[in-house]
Amino acid sequence: METNHTLEFIGTYIIPIVTAAVGWFAGSRKRKNDFLQDLQASIDLLSSENKKLLEDITAVNTEIVAVRRENEELKASVDRLCNENAQLKDEIRQLKEKML
Repeated sequence: METNHTLEFIGTYIIPIVTAAVGWFAGSRKRKNDFLQDLQASIDLLSSENKKLLEDITAVNTEIVAVRRENEELKASVDRLCNENAQLKDEIRQLKEKML
């Protein structure tokens, strides 16, 4: 009779507790692995987005350099045209003085 009580106690209390503990440890490991996989997926996503943004920034910087170069060329052209305009005004003034 005592053996039945002992087996019943083991079957009712001990086995579920042991099974729950083993399940909890196994689930804990899986949860940690899932968490690490989620973190790695987030890192991969951020890394790919960062790479794309870096490529965009590089392209924009290249375009800015080209625009600045063009701007400098245009400024040089404007300065040259201003000098030519000043020379032409001076020539016109000299011609007017000769005519008078």
